[in-house]
Amino acid sequence: MLAKHILMAAAALLAANLAGPAEAAFPDKDINIVIPFGPGGGFDVYVRMVGPFLEKHLPAKVNVVPKNVDGAGGARGMTQVFRAKPDGFNLAIVNVPGAMILPILGEKVDYELEKMTWIARLSYDSYVLVVPAKSEIKTIAEYASFAAKGPLKMPSVGTGTTADVAARIFLDVYGFKGEMVAGYKGTRDMTLAVIRGDTASGILPSESTRSFVESGDLRGLLTTADPTDYPGVPSAKSLGKTDLDGLFVHRLIAAPPGLPGDIKRTLEKAFLEAMADPELQEIAKKTSRPLAPLNAVEAEAAVKRQLQLYLRFKDVLKDK
Repeated sequence: MLAKHILMAAAALLAANLAGPAEAAFPDKDINIVIPFGPGGGFDVYVRMVGPFLEKHLPAKVNVVPKNVDGAGGARGMTQVFRAKPDGFNLAIVNVPGAMILPILGEKVDYELEKMTWIARLSYDSYVLVVPAKSEIKTIAEYASFAAKGPLKMPSVGTGTTADVAARIFLDVYGFKGEMVAGYKGTRDMTLAVIRGDTASGILPSESTRSFVESGDLRGLLTTADPTDYPGVPSAKSLGKTDLDGLFVHRLIAAPPGLPGDIKRTLEKAFLEAMADPELQEIAKKTSRPLAPLNAVEAEAAVKRQLQLYLRFKDVLKDK
């Protein structure tokens, strides 16, 4: 009898060894979110704002670690995540259309945006056409008359940046002649350039510019959001400029290609629950960092729509 028990125990031990260790439930270690830009910008702020609430709503207690991986206009960080193991522990916040502009312009990148696994959207930003508050231009019709007199100067960080691309598309849609004035360090510098009158107008991200419009330093003439996201400012769609409708910057969360479905669903659920958390919503409101959640399917659809839009203007964007 004793021999029989020994044999049974040995058989059970052998079976356990052959089966290997039980697969750990996701997540069982820290999750990195790569920010493909330096610290302090909008993408960085959103990751650091949402991260603690993502920790709260994940099914296991792990840290969410922001990692700034700057370089090559965001391509370095994107490549790092694209090449990472698809296990859910390495994510990226993705600038769309920023991440698609380089390949559209013919630049070589080592990632394929269409193969990424899309998890959720955190927010988006429309664009607003602004002039200095002291300007005599008060409507888009008056702006068109002004534009007919000569090339419009527009502030720009540089060719291929999102605001530069948006301005080029705006000029093309309206048939205005324009001149991009490059060299500004970021949105704030471009905004101050318009306020000072260095350029007569600018196409700028709406949320970053809103406080300057509300303070009376700038006047909004047109927004790419429909319905309008600026009281009293018409949307491009309402003016018949449908090519400008939906010209946005999306802040999306993505994982490497081939992420297993169960891990994708766990992350998607945690992000959506984090963004629905009343405490985070209050923080977002107080800091003027609005959330605009999309689930995985909706986020992927948003990427496809943006790609179609920007591909229509491929030749315009290549015109340096």
